[in-house]
Amino acid sequence: MSKKNNTRLRAEHTNKVFLTLRYLHPSERKRLMKYLHSPYFNQSKTLAKLGEIMLEHIERGKEGFDRQAVWKKIFPGEPYDDVSFRKYCSDLLKHVEGFMAQETITHDETQQAIDTLDFIVRRKIEPLYSGSIKQIRSDLDKVNYRTLDYFKKVYFTERLYYTMMDFDVKVNVRANIEEISNSLDLFYWIEKLKLYCSMLSQQRTRNFNYQVKFMDEIRNYLINFPIEDVPELAVYYYSLLMLLEAETVEHYYNLRRLLDKYGAAMPQREAIELFDSALHYCTGKINKGNKEFLQEYFDLFEDAIHKKIFLLEGELAPWRFNNLIAAALRLGKLEWAENFVDNYREYLPPESRENTYSFNLARVYLYQKKYEKVLGLLSNVEYEDIGYNLIGKAMLTITYYEMDEYTALDSFLESFRVFLNRYKNFTPARKRGYLNLIKYTRRLTRLMPGDKTTIEKLREEIIREKATTVNHEWLLEKLAEFD
Repeated sequence: MSKKNNTRLRAEHTNKVFLTLRYLHPSERKRLMKYLHSPYFNQSKTLAKLGEIMLEHIERGKEGFDRQAVWKKIFPGEPYDDVSFRKYCSDLLKHVEGFMAQETITHDETQQAIDTLDFIVRRKIEPLYSGSIKQIRSDLDKVNYRTLDYFKKVYFTERLYYTMMDFDVKVNVRANIEEISNSLDLFYWIEKLKLYCSMLSQQRTRNFNYQVKFMDEIRNYLINFPIEDVPELAVYYYSLLMLLEAETVEHYYNLRRLLDKYGAAMPQREAIELFDSALHYCTGKINKGNKEFLQEYFDLFEDAIHKKIFLLEGELAPWRFNNLIAAALRLGKLEWAENFVDNYREYLPPESRENTYSFNLARVYLYQKKYEKVLGLLSNVEYEDIGYNLIGKAMLTITYYEMDEYTALDSFLESFRVFLNRYKNFTPARKRGYLNLIKYTRRLTRLMPGDKTTIEKLREEIIREKATTVNHEWLLEKLAEFD
């Protein structure tokens, strides 16, 4: 191997600490360097220098580094020692993990106060007893929505207070045993309900079996518990019942009511899980023919958007964008859909923004019967996702037909058919749905006005096959124009 190739391979070296550093945001990298230069956290100038060099490589867009070149910068004139270099990298990784823990603590003032109280209680620093416990309880009282983490913090705080007050040896003094027990119960119940909901969801979509103990006992107890007094528990209780008793729509409406009231105050990840659970319930109802839940789906989705629940780090996932536009169009909210496409374009991830924007604006124009604009937009869409590709081809099928471009349509339908037959990863049902669209569209183009027998025969066939035919509503609508 040539010397040039050797150098290239060395330059591509990576290790765990380098790959970990790449995940940090630029602002976190700056704080990491302050951490590494702090004698309290790190007394090794070598590790600080190693971290600095690795971060420089990352900021310059390097995919890896040359170990010997890095060593030379840290120890000029000394021969490279691979064992020592690996040890330095391992030590640096431990400090990076320590920095991550410090970052977590820094962003949670209440947890810092609890950790401080733990130190105070263990060291029996009595002058700080009263002030510390009051501060934590005051912080906890200010919380608008009490999460699972809240009840865990209350439990640890009350447990520390029990130890601090030495209730085990005091006589005739009421201990805070009920407060400890109640906070533990609520933490436990919420966590168990969350786990049970996750278990049910995974068992329905994947081939896994789980055993979650005591769920029957918890459910039976909560039947007589004042559940509405603890909305943080109630949202998971109704979410679970919604999964277990899908036919009882009151469970959905109870959850929806709580999401309306508390959704904006919830931690984002928790809110996403609960809104998605409610949306999935609506989808199930829609798929069973309950059209009223299409409006419910749209209203719930729009509410989550307005509350910025689905904006993760300022971005809206393209698939969520697509789903909301699809619901709006099915409800006939064409102006709303067009405004949404324009107004929320900036929230799409940069790498897929134009594609998602063009695709969805084309969908809006299709419903608005602006067919020339549909063709112009779809010609610019890059179909990386097979779902996009199929929907786009279905849209082009409709567009060519509506524009009376039968020659172009016939050629397009043949290429569409070949595409479906060549692509091996379609499920049989999905493939059949689009093949039926092709078949019935071709037959539409060959119908003769006034041929009532053929028209009626085609109508009966489409109705019979509607469950396995993409855009069967459009096909029936076009067929009705021959009557």
